[in-house]
Formats: sequence, structure tokens, C-alpha cells
Amino acid sequence: MQTALSELQPLPEPCPPVIAIEDVSRDLSRIIEHAEVNAWLDLYAAVPADFAASQGLSITEEGGLAWTNCTTIPFVHFNCVKNFGVDSPATESQLDALLAHYRAAGISRPWFYVNPHTEPSRLRCWLEARGLQRQGGWERIYRKAEPLPSEPLFAADGVSVEPVTKASASEWAGFIDSRYRLPTSPWLMALVGRKGWHHYMAKRDRAVAAVRSLFIGPDGAAWSGIDAPVPGVMAPSFDLDAVVGEALVRDGIAAGAKLFVADIEAPHEERDGPAYRNYARMGFRIAYFRSHYSYLPASSN
Repeated sequence: MQTALSELQPLPEPCPPVIAIEDVSRDLSRIIEHAEVNAWLDLYAAVPADFAASQGLSITEEGGLAWTNCTTIPFVHFNCVKNFGVDSPATESQLDALLAHYRAAGISRPWFYVNPHTEPSRLRCWLEARGLQRQGGWERIYRKAEPLPSEPLFAADGVSVEPVTKASASEWAGFIDSRYRLPTSPWLMALVGRKGWHHYMAKRDRAVAAVRSLFIGPDGAAWSGIDAPVPGVMAPSFDLDAVVGEALVRDGIAAGAKLFVADIEAPHEERDGPAYRNYARMGFRIAYFRSHYSYLPASSN
């Protein structure tokens, strides 16, 4: 019997991952998810009442669950169940009630997050049995509060990073709205100066080029989001986001953050690429991949 030459050659050594991958405990996964949930609860607490009414915007906390509603903003965050199966095992009756709620509200595509620690393990089967399908997801990453090196990790020619103030709030909010094509400036401006929130923008030639925010909860867990342009999704470059992200980590540690949580929104199967390398340099690790489930768009049926 002949043997292929390739079978006789030693297998190449696998490349080491560019970012550490942790086998996080269920307890840590809950802390990580709570960091985001707490940020969104506070974000909705800040929304001006007239803006919420005009956009059909709300968040509900009931039975240990938190879910969002919005009839005008089509993005995942605004019509999703934030912590299904996180704090306690989900049930089919809960799932059916949530789907009925969204149907009654006229929301055709509600979203559910599923990570390796959500319970029960058959939750994915329940979602799929009701017609929801996995539609991508994000790498959930985290770091503790170890200090960064004193020397800057990232630099971009002609770019400076500055915190958003009341004086620059409209410029910051207007930039986000222009990138997402949304009318959320009244809501965003209500977050400037609000306890726990830290907003930053990178400027080039005195014009805003990238932004990102950090919310530090009472427990010291910090969630990073409200970023634009999203690197790898809305912009090909990752450099500006890295510069802003480094500023968030440095200032967050100084402000008392004990844990940082973020996402890689353009994941790669090989877990390699600029986002992974940049976050690794900042001390982040992969906690898990969080899958997103919803109905397919009507146009694809």
C-alpha cells in the first residue's frame, strides 16, 4: 500500500494564539455579562422621556431578566434579551412569553445571546425549534485591572485622544449619529457627565475620527462600547480604536475599574487579526464566543 509523502512528513507546529483564551468559570461569566447589563440599565435610565416616547424605546427588568424594546432602531442591542439563562436556567415558558411580548410590540426580529455558560445547555435547541437561527456573534473579551506599561502601546500620526466634556458633547454625539445614521444625540448627550460614564474621542486635524465609551458600575466592572466606527465592520483600520481603547483602560484603572469587558465585533475563525493583536497588547483575554440568535430577515425567507 502506498503512502502519500505528506503523510510521512511531520505535522507543522500549530501557531500559538495571538491572544490568550481563558476557560472562564460560570461565576466569572456572570460577572462579565452583568457588566454589560448594568451599563444598559443605566443607559436607559438616562434617556430623556420625550426621546424614549418618540422612538418607542424601553428596557424591562422582570424575574431577573432584562430586555430592550425599540420600534425605530434596527440594531441588535435595542431589541434583545440581555441575560437569558445567565443568572438561572432559562425555561421554555419564559422563552415563549418573551417571544409573545415582542410579537405584541410589533418587533419582528428579537435577539437572544447565548454563551457556553448560559443554561440550560439545550437552550440553543429551544431557540431553533421556534425558528430562530444563529446569526453570527462576538468574541467576549475581558481583562483585570493590571496596570499597562508606562510607555504608550499605540500611536497614530497626528491623532490625539481627549475625554468628552459638556462643551464637546454635541460634537461627539453628532459624530456617532453620522456614522450610524441615527437620531440619538439627545440620548447620548444625557450620558456626558453622568456618574459611571467616561467617553473619549480621537481627533485628527481637529476633527473627530473615532470614539468609544466606558461605563464603570458600582462593583467596579467596566463595559466598553458606544464605539464608532466599529473596526472591521464600519472601517477597515483598527489603529484609531486601539488608541482610544488604551486611553479607556488607563483612565479606567485610575477611576477604580476592577474588570474590563469588551467585544470583538468582527471575529475571525482563526482568532487572529488586528483586533485580536491589539486587545492582546492591552492585556485582554478571550472569555468565550457569544452567539446571537434571531429570526432571519423577511427578505431571506
